[in-house]
Amino acid sequence: MAQAQQRRAGRQELIDCHDCGHGVSFSATACPHCGSTEPAGPAVQSRRELQRLRIEAANDRRLVVVTALCAGLGTFYGAVMGAGGAASWWAAVGYGFIGAVIGVPAAFVINIGRSLFD
Repeated sequence: MAQAQQRRAGRQELIDCHDCGHGVSFSATACPHCGSTEPAGPAVQSRRELQRLRIEAANDRRLVVVTALCAGLGTFYGAVMGAGGAASWWAAVGYGFIGAVIGVPAAFVINIGRSLFD
């Protein structure tokens, strides 16, 4: 009687492989029959999760754009305002770095501000 219950419990833990349809353990990392690395199938995300992922991707893009813009403006300012020659080059590098350092928190503030008003 105990063996039958153990067999039933073992069967309940098995799921059908998403790719080949054979029984595979839910905790398996790969199907022993076909070798699928996702025997439970691909993860299905809710609309809310997909929306959150889109917002995070937009925030990441905004961070890169604002940082690059600030660094570019700093580089331009340093090149124009430098004394000429190597001094202009070093000024461009220095102001570009300062622009990048300012751009990251600026993008963070923009992202936080947008999330407060959405």
